[in-house]
Amino acid sequence: MVGVTGNGGGFAEQRLYDAVAQWNVETGYGLEDLIHAACQALVDGLDSSALRELAGASVNDSSWDTRELVGKSLEELGIPCPGTVPPGFTLAAGGSVARRPGVDSLRLEVSPVPGDAGGGFQVQVYVNGTEMTSAGAGLGMDPYDVLVPTNSLVAASQPRTVAIARCECGVYGCGSTDVTIMRDGDLVHWDWLLEVPMMRGVSFIAAEYDVEVARVAADHSWETPERAAGRRVLTDVDRERLLTYGLRPSWVANDYRDHKLFRVALQIGGDYQVFVDTRWHGRSPEELAGEVCATLALPPSTWHATWHAIIPTLIGPPKVAGPSWRPARF
Repeated sequence: MVGVTGNGGGFAEQRLYDAVAQWNVETGYGLEDLIHAACQALVDGLDSSALRELAGASVNDSSWDTRELVGKSLEELGIPCPGTVPPGFTLAAGGSVARRPGVDSLRLEVSPVPGDAGGGFQVQVYVNGTEMTSAGAGLGMDPYDVLVPTNSLVAASQPRTVAIARCECGVYGCGSTDVTIMRDGDLVHWDWLLEVPMMRGVSFIAAEYDVEVARVAADHSWETPERAAGRRVLTDVDRERLLTYGLRPSWVANDYRDHKLFRVALQIGGDYQVFVDTRWHGRSPEELAGEVCATLALPPSTWHATWHAIIPTLIGPPKVAGPSWRPARF
């Protein structure tokens, strides 16, 4: 039995494997694609009695009956079960496993979120010239979530899963696309998870990948003064010192009610939000960020801050509060 490349690249075994991996038995997500993949597998030269039945299945069939057909199809064709092929590897003819070649290209771009008057930005991902985040969950992640304070796209030998796209509403979790990134010698592999933009993993020449990932992280030409100040604060703030008080930076931005006020939001576990505001006073992003970081380096009891209890039963300020702390008003 010989697999052929067919439409979409790779062997027929790999395309069927990918379709099975993306199918969710509980929700039915991906079932139509799975049935189509079974039909395409027959066209591409694979054949078995169970595969023919699967190709003739309906999206209205029992998911449990379909699951039985899927299992029999994979067994008859000698294709491994989903989850058993290591990241960065692909199925070849007859179901054998081979290292995925570095035939793909990557380009990264930070662009404004369409229709967002609040100054939102997204990291768009182009693979082989096609934009992936819109094909996945719908919207690229905010640069603060991907590139700042550390570049999470840097590839290491230990696989790491990174959020790469969110719902068009702007919320990750409402819609989500993740990618597992792994360095494999002279290659870097990406394997898609959740709402996948394409039905196969991609692999890049490591040297070219490293250059592109470093380039987008160093390119600040897109930044507004607000975003430049935010990057400096998130990068330079002494997180270890804040953590001694139980405080973690949550987000940074101009106050939506007063854009002359720059706000740092911090969180104390799941109990409190803390807000520290600094006026711009016509200063540069670097000057403002310097003052913010100097303030946050002081004991919290000396801050002029506001607080908000996440848990409604907490009626008083957090223990680290000082005399100048006040309840936040929204």
